[in-house]
Amino acid sequence: MNESQNNESNPYNICSCGPEANCKNCNEKEELNCRFSFAKLFQFYCLFLPFAIPAIIGVSQSGYSSYLWGWVIMAIVFFGFWEIYILCSHCPYYALNDGAIVCIANFGCPKFWRYQAGPISKSKKIQLVIGLIIMSGYPFIFMILGHQYLLFFISLFGLLFFFGGLFKFKCTKCVNFSCVFNRVPVNKVNAYLKRNPVMARAWEDAGWQFDKP
Repeated sequence: MNESQNNESNPYNICSCGPEANCKNCNEKEELNCRFSFAKLFQFYCLFLPFAIPAIIGVSQSGYSSYLWGWVIMAIVFFGFWEIYILCSHCPYYALNDGAIVCIANFGCPKFWRYQAGPISKSKKIQLVIGLIIMSGYPFIFMILGHQYLLFFISLFGLLFFFGGLFKFKCTKCVNFSCVFNRVPVNKVNAYLKRNPVMARAWEDAGWQFDKP
């Protein structure tokens, strides 16, 4: 890929969207999930499915299978549109100039919003938490109404497994640093931002201090 093509596909010059050959001198490449791979995407779904599968079965066994369509519609609206705006549009992966997201979670979702290089606001963080609570809690209501307690607890364990896996294996390496769940050490955040001047300026404008411990 020549320089002009790279500028078109990566207008903000974000290292995660550039040629992988540029990563050879990066000290953080092994400690951050800063490059897309289908293996990482597969790992994400392996964390999610132990919750989703028993939840779907539980709602169906409860006699409320028609309400699963409500869950599907909510998922499309939230994960396919609103979460993209409040969370994904701040992620370095989103800076790639493409029609769909190429990342290790919301792969394939369309881009309707512009890339926002700065950190996520407090309001958006609150919206994210509320949205996740609604999306996660929806099937449990119907499993309780249908007395599907075994599947309720299997689904609950799957949900805990999902978030536990995210916090331990994903959130500690995620480059969407301002997400409410992000657990990347500050020194790694600073190192990545300094490699990406557009992000660094936007974060400084939002009050970020590079000399903070």
